Amino acid sequence: MSLNIPDNPAPSGYVPRPADYTSAIEKATLLLSELRASSEWEDAGEREEVKLTKIVDPADPYAVPTTRGETIVENATPAKVLAALMLPGIRKKWDPRLEEGYPIARFSQSSYELYSVMKSPSYFIWARDIAAVQESHWKDGNVEMIQVSVTDEENLPDAGSYAKSRTRATVDISGWNIEQDGDNVKLSYIVKVHLNGNIPTSVVSMLAQETPMCVGRVRDVFYQHGFVPYEVMSGHSKGEYPDHKVVSVTQVFEDGDGTEATAGARKWTGSYRGAEPDTIHIAYDGERMYKDGVSVTIGGEGASAVSSSVDEAKSIITVTVGAEAKDKDFTVTVEPK
Repeated sequence: MSLNIPDNPAPSGYVPRPADYTSAIEKATLLLSELRASSEWEDAGEREEVKLTKIVDPADPYAVPTTRGETIVENATPAKVLAALMLPGIRKKWDPRLEEGYPIARFSQSSYELYSVMKSPSYFIWARDIAAVQESHWKDGNVEMIQVSVTDEENLPDAGSYAKSRTRATVDISGWNIEQDGDNVKLSYIVKVHLNGNIPTSVVSMLAQETPMCVGRVRDVFYQHGFVPYEVMSGHSKGEYPDHKVVSVTQVFEDGDGTEATAGARKWTGSYRGAEPDTIHIAYDGERMYKDGVSVTIGGEGASAVSSSVDEAKSIITVTVGAEAKDKDFTVTVEPK
């Protein structure tokens, strides 16, 4: 069996989320809450203003431990920090292990199934891949983003990974907590993953130290590059902007392969499917990512019924969707002016 990466994760609207995916998210949310409150965390030192802690499994002391990294991102909001870490195109700037990421099915504005391929840490070790469901929980302007492994034999069979010389890793919890703290953001990342297959202890040790440092790299990317455009929703605007009913199919950020040598495009494309007359609000970074302003282009079948305007003072793009766009696909592309 081969891997099936669909061209469109929501071809006719949001896809109903399987019950076992919902159960997996619920269990992972509970696990994250238990881990955050646990007294079993061991001090693993501090590097580059990142506090590191870990929990070693006594039943399998040679496995990758549960790790946590914590840091402060100054002059930020949870929505902006989330936009600096979530999409694969920006993630490549802070995650040296990410090869590629693909959306498989879109369940809602805040939940989807994804497939990620991680680079091998050694020439003699197969690359790892992950089939997971992800969901973001917003409360009082703060966000918790949770990812956990799922089984999808239809699109992402283990045999398909094997055929590409990849070993399927199992994620028990990958949990980001992004919380406002005055003018700053407290950023925490907890991860418990089983790499499966044979992994040398030296590589396990390296990954145990490298993984929780993600929070520091996200912080530094935010400082240097800013954040990619994101859809402003009620949950992270404290009700200032209502949720839109247009289907958010995909969001893609393109800026080379993540290295400085290929950077420069800073192209963000949101793909949508019209539902009813509506308005989409998209925030962009007018201080770093797009300090000279943005150019917005509308494309696709429903483009004639969609218009846009830019409020440069607020760094907000307003996309107005007319009734004629119902059940039609359209795109919104944001590029540097």
